[in-house]
Amino acid sequence: MSLANELARLRQLERCQDENYVERSESVLANIARLNDPRSISGLIEFFEDDSETDALMFSIVHTIEMHDDPTYCREILEAAPGLCFRTPRWASIVFMRILNSDPTRKQLVLQLRNTPAETKVAICNLMERINERGVEFIEKTTPVIAATQ
Repeated sequence: MSLANELARLRQLERCQDENYVERSESVLANIARLNDPRSISGLIEFFEDDSETDALMFSIVHTIEMHDDPTYCREILEAAPGLCFRTPRWASIVFMRILNSDPTRKQLVLQLRNTPAETKVAICNLMERINERGVEFIEKTTPVIAATQ
């Protein structure tokens, strides 16, 4: 079992959706989680679709990528952030709101964000501003993230 093979299986299931699609996909996600390969984060991010009819499966992907330790998770999610924010803004918001709601993960994100490329900082700053538009309850959490992008 390799990450490449499991991601290929997931892609094949995505193309040939049937009544067992979600269940079979979640089985593949369990295999991917067992591999504990940091590269799975960027590989799985490619499956996020804003117009997906299977939000339950999208959340299973979120849970799978969140299984990594915070330093690894934040490093990989920041690397993928510009593409994620551009391609699927809804799921980018969901992923980052979950990060914002976890104190240790948010602190790790801020720590790592300071040393990321300008493109990543712009994407994250724009995303934080969109999250703030949802409600004032996030401003306290997004402020240190936005400050780290400056």
